[in-house]
Amino acid sequence: MYPSLAILLLMALSTTTHLANAHGIMAFPIIRMLPQDQQNGYTYAKGATNVNLPPHPNFDKLCNYLPPGPVFTQTLKGGPLIVDWTISAFHRGGCTVSISRDQQKSWEIIGSNATCGIPTTPGMKGTGQIPVTLPQGNYSAVLRWSYVADNGGQPENEAFSSCADIVVNDSGSNKHVFYDVLPTSAGASDSALPKTPWQYFDSSCKPGAFQCSSKSVFINQCISLAASGTYNGGSGWYQYACPFNTTCQGTGPNAYCK
Repeated sequence: MYPSLAILLLMALSTTTHLANAHGIMAFPIIRMLPQDQQNGYTYAKGATNVNLPPHPNFDKLCNYLPPGPVFTQTLKGGPLIVDWTISAFHRGGCTVSISRDQQKSWEIIGSNATCGIPTTPGMKGTGQIPVTLPQGNYSAVLRWSYVADNGGQPENEAFSSCADIVVNDSGSNKHVFYDVLPTSAGASDSALPKTPWQYFDSSCKPGAFQCSSKSVFINQCISLAASGTYNGGSGWYQYACPFNTTCQGTGPNAYCK
């Protein structure tokens, strides 16, 4: 009796750990970010919105409770676009990409992958792409990537989402380089984003300021969010890629990509 009970307990613990480690995030377009979360390993961004998300602001659940913010992505163009994603713990299930052009009042699905949660190679971590078609025209919108696991979670399967504020017009460009924002193999480190200079870890930066990274293809922007819901508010640097074929130039808070 006791060996059987022990085995059951171990299975339960294993399942609990497995569920807690399911994580996913959109890598491009560049997503909204909770201040200081990037420095914390994207703990908030990759958390399940319906199960284990840390204390959060009081905004739309479909966008990880984060409000509309600065546009970090280059101006895009109507037509074919590749949406990049990283899942750091595959638990089956599928992904969808949706767009809202009415301030998140309604969403239109523009791309999907019903098997994105099934790794193509052995292992629990990996990256992928979903081809979508952006509607033609000149407009501002929100692009949302969502992943719903199929892991028998209780009381429901874990759901993950990332939102990016975008601008679309005829002069935009959808070309970009894929940068993996999360480790994709066991024991891997996040080497794509250098997370420098040392001021990158300064949480008292002035919102709207910029600084170049040690790798010229990245720029740091100071973002800020007021307290709301169970979030106490804060500021922090957010590092992301400059638009395709540009580099970060200038010094100090007035750095820019060109």
